[in-house]
Amino acid sequence: MATEEMYEDDEFIINLTIDGTEYEEVEVKVTDPNKTIRDQITSIVSVFELPKIDNGGNPIQYLLGQIMEEGEEPEILEFEDEDGREQALIDYNIQPGDHLSLISVPIAG
Repeated sequence: MATEEMYEDDEFIINLTIDGTEYEEVEVKVTDPNKTIRDQITSIVSVFELPKIDNGGNPIQYLLGQIMEEGEEPEILEFEDEDGREQALIDYNIQPGDHLSLISVPIAG
């Protein structure tokens, strides 16, 4: 597949903002743009040691959004398409240099 070869030698760097933290437009290397959105989020949460539970003891769900325009709400990257297939960054045509935002959503208990 041509898209995979494209990223083989070049570093795939995105700018990541993590809501509610001091991390704003941090350059993050994506090791595999073919990994699912769910796996990308798991990696980010792990690397930045983000909490999995909020102060009230409720689990936190993280979502990844693409920032299209400065100051606008990020467009959420869904985990799966309408057929239930896991989505990856390349499915959303995310390119090196794109701005993504990690959004935390507490899940009420």
